[in-house]
Amino acid sequence: MKNFKFNIDGKNYEVAIKNAQNGVVDIDVNGKSYTVEIEKEKTQVTPPAPAPQPQLIEPKMPTANKPKAPTGDQPHTTLKIYVASGQEVKKGDKLFTMESNGKECDITADKDGIIGKLNVAVGQNLPSEGTSIELKASGKASSANVSTENAVPAPLPGTIVQIMKQEGTSVQAGELILTMDSMKMVNNVTADKSGTLTHILVEERQAVLEGDPLFIIE
Repeated sequence: MKNFKFNIDGKNYEVAIKNAQNGVVDIDVNGKSYTVEIEKEKTQVTPPAPAPQPQLIEPKMPTANKPKAPTGDQPHTTLKIYVASGQEVKKGDKLFTMESNGKECDITADKDGIIGKLNVAVGQNLPSEGTSIELKASGKASSANVSTENAVPAPLPGTIVQIMKQEGTSVQAGELILTMDSMKMVNNVTADKSGTLTHILVEERQAVLEGDPLFIIE
């Protein structure tokens, strides 16, 4: 027998457990006998998951590798050239046709720009190293033959947002010439010296790389 004392809402109770068997408990509460049935918890039985059905996997037949089209990174022979030095081209324009490993392929411009130095000639065999055609970032068409040696370069890659000055304008050192967006931040590009803004080599909404010429002050 086990005895317990409880105080519930200020009232004292003496409880004695006399017998407990098969979910039936005989107890005395303050000298009065009671029989209490304890409800058993229902155990939920989860049926086992069905065994996965075997799947038939069809074997894949080996396929022969298709030969890749020749690119400018492979040894090749130039068959035809479509551009000349100083010519302005658009992205996707055909530059030249070459042959490599018995395959012909047209090489196109990967961006808008101006053809610089041509390191290729018709019938010439070229190694994999080196660039066949130099493609410079394009500015205004009238500036294609302008020397950019003393041009103010782009401080970082980005997109030209707004050009504040016009060609032929006198500017002072530190004066704002244009703004450009880089990684969602607007950057000001100012005059590196006082003088005349002789050439603007870019246009608004044009993408430039770090070091690309932006304008010339003389």
